[in-house]
Amino acid sequence: MTLTEIILLTTAALAINQWWRSRDAKAVALIHAARRCQSLDLQLLDQSIVLRKSRLMRSPSGWLQWWREYSFEFSSTGNERYHGQLTLLGHQLLTIELEAHITLH
Repeated sequence: MTLTEIILLTTAALAINQWWRSRDAKAVALIHAARRCQSLDLQLLDQSIVLRKSRLMRSPSGWLQWWREYSFEFSSTGNERYHGQLTLLGHQLLTIELEAHITLH
């Protein structure tokens, strides 16, 4: 095996690993969004979440981890759409923010 082949295989392995971890993080973010909506009696719309930003960042313990910001939409009555966003560091939830919305209680 040549050095070029080793570099290509390593690059491919790292890309696949990053894709896999990103997919897992998105699933974790969706679970957090769904739980928050459920706890506030809101409806998570489209059962989807969208990655908006990502970058490497140091965790409080000093390790480099991926910081990711996701957005999602929710409704309180089923007639309107509001925006929410959440941030993760690795798989740890940092923040969830919900747009001001009307509640029917």
